Amino acid sequence: MNFTALIIGATGLTGTILRSQLLEDASYDKVVTLSRKQIQNTHPKHVNHLADLFDPITYMEYLKGDHLYICTGTTQAKTPDKKEYYRIEHDLPLEVATVAKANGVHKIIVVSAIGANPDSKISYNRGKGEMERDLEALGFKENYFVQPSLIGGKRDEKRPFESLWKKIQKLIDPLFFGSLKKYRTIEPETIASAMIYMAVHGYEKSRIESDELIEVGSRSSLSQ
Repeated sequence: MNFTALIIGATGLTGTILRSQLLEDASYDKVVTLSRKQIQNTHPKHVNHLADLFDPITYMEYLKGDHLYICTGTTQAKTPDKKEYYRIEHDLPLEVATVAKANGVHKIIVVSAIGANPDSKISYNRGKGEMERDLEALGFKENYFVQPSLIGGKRDEKRPFESLWKKIQKLIDPLFFGSLKKYRTIEPETIASAMIYMAVHGYEKSRIESDELIEVGSRSSLSQ
């Protein structure tokens, strides 16, 4: 029996690519996306439901499947209010995952960030770490937290500082080797491929940093 994938954050950079890859993956019969705005995609395996992810009543009947992919997130520039930022980064994925667990979903694959640590003195890393910790505590049969470094690719929204930093990062990427390789730029296609591989085949670790994601993503290409 093939799988049903559930995606939240399916309109972001990584989420959009993940959705496309899942729709073409023979391991999945159905790909369900939950979003505030209609996703224009006519692929026969794709089912889109409009939902307010902060209100479980609007999506609990649709959040049924095998694998929940969580690709949500924001930036401090886009969401300067600290409470709202934490609500999007932490509370939203936790609430959706809680409903999914109650609906029988047994596996979650989550986009986090390199350096995620609930004890970190850096607020961004601490928030990602708290998200990982609290999602893990829900007790899914399997949970995977992918921890990419700077994500390459072109976003629809304008992020001037990020765009500038990506150009700088590309120049200094070759300087990162050995234990520093995990800080090189990683492409969203690679992240998506690695996530699918973990969901379908399982993986020996629950937290996977950027350089290892590249290796796992290559496994996905070889298995197709």
